[in-house]
Amino acid sequence: MFIKLKIIIAIILICSPLNGAQLSTQSVLSRHDALLVKDENLLKIPMISWPAPMGRINPENEASFNKYSATIERVYENYSKNSQIGVHSTKTSIALKSKSTPFRSFGYQPREEFESSVSTSWLSEWVAGNIQINFVDNPSNGNDFHMDGSYFGIAIGNWIAAIDQVDRWWGPGWDGSLILSNNARPVPAVSLTRISPNPFKNKYLNWIGPWTLNTFMGQLDNNEGEREGTDALLFGIRVETSPFNWQWLDIGLSRTAQWAGKGRPHSLETFRMLLFGEDNRVPGTNVTKETEPGNQLAGIDYRAKLGNWNIAQYAQLIGEDEEGFLPDANMLMGGIETWGTIESLNSTWRAYFEWADTRAGYLNAEKRPNNAYNIAYQHSIYREGYRRYDQSIGHSIDGDSIMRSIGYFLTTANGNLFGIKYRNYSINRDGSGSHSVSSDALEGDSLEFFGEFKLNNTTYLKFGLNYSNELNLRTDVSNSDIGSFLSYNKAL
Repeated sequence: MFIKLKIIIAIILICSPLNGAQLSTQSVLSRHDALLVKDENLLKIPMISWPAPMGRINPENEASFNKYSATIERVYENYSKNSQIGVHSTKTSIALKSKSTPFRSFGYQPREEFESSVSTSWLSEWVAGNIQINFVDNPSNGNDFHMDGSYFGIAIGNWIAAIDQVDRWWGPGWDGSLILSNNARPVPAVSLTRISPNPFKNKYLNWIGPWTLNTFMGQLDNNEGEREGTDALLFGIRVETSPFNWQWLDIGLSRTAQWAGKGRPHSLETFRMLLFGEDNRVPGTNVTKETEPGNQLAGIDYRAKLGNWNIAQYAQLIGEDEEGFLPDANMLMGGIETWGTIESLNSTWRAYFEWADTRAGYLNAEKRPNNAYNIAYQHSIYREGYRRYDQSIGHSIDGDSIMRSIGYFLTTANGNLFGIKYRNYSINRDGSGSHSVSSDALEGDSLEFFGEFKLNNTTYLKFGLNYSNELNLRTDVSNSDIGSFLSYNKAL
């Protein structure tokens, strides 16, 4: 089943030079602009996951929106440009980076030391897509060419059925998501997304408010050889809502699962067991190691704007297990953000503080021994864990780690963004188990400068510069490093 899925995805992506317009995980500026408009109640949609179809990003009441005039102009221009029927511009990019780079967060950062790409897009009344061909030099996964960023979707009523290979970011965080982020390379997948978040008209369901749904089935293809569980499928489903039409509150429910793979059951009955949570090997069930359907994560997150202030608080709870039909062995992430304007510069800004702990030891229904280490992103059957090509599919710090971050960025009227970010972190705190960042316990700090710089209407740069200082707690050796990246992008 998973082999057929991989072949079908590859054939359709290669044969379909089309792209749908969407706000991706690649631009801090686009997310910042959309949130500014939303928090002025001009976008009545939940907005705590990405990518988002451009059909949702259509602000209301433009005449009354003067507080962020440059922002609204960019949002409308982006919506108008990406809503035009026909062939959109072809885009090219070249990116360079040093070996030392910071933890991946929301926004763009090249994965390899050299990357180049060419893409073209198309939009019709019922078909949208993007084909993007990328070349990388000396890739970590051995694949010189890949199609990250490619997408082909067909509108079916208020839904988009698609074949894609795009980064997904599920949750309100700026520096990470505990369940699905842009840290690992995106999986080739088939997906279904609700376009317009219109509430139910039924009087008994209308309280749910505006809601969205995204679900996908992807191929992990980890190239682990013939080991049991390798090349598993990755299933995900997420629902977001603003209940009771409370525009100040967005709530998201997420669930992902690794299942099938070499030597593992992959029937419809197995998928049914997975959907209904019948995957715990406990007394009184028929679940054994041979029939266990998969490795699941699930949880809840929210973002809440506080009154009339330019302040929002957000949090995410993701469980590695289930107890009493609720997430158990939980990881936590939380943050607070604020924003405003600098009228003399016709600019906007945003600042945030974020904290994440990926030790699976919070709010347990039953207290776990050993502080719950070596549980998060691990699994006895899927031995590589919740990873793709040795990179965490969830938070970039991987399991058993803590990160505290403070970020600030400023946007100018002409669409430039400049930012600074400080991180303090503890990685793999018990110094054991499988870990994608370090096999030893580390303590560290980093300082990062980043930006998106527009040269003209068709050319822009993205850049980053970071300094890090780390202490290996096993060897007691300190190490300092400087890293950078630069990306040149042009629309032809």
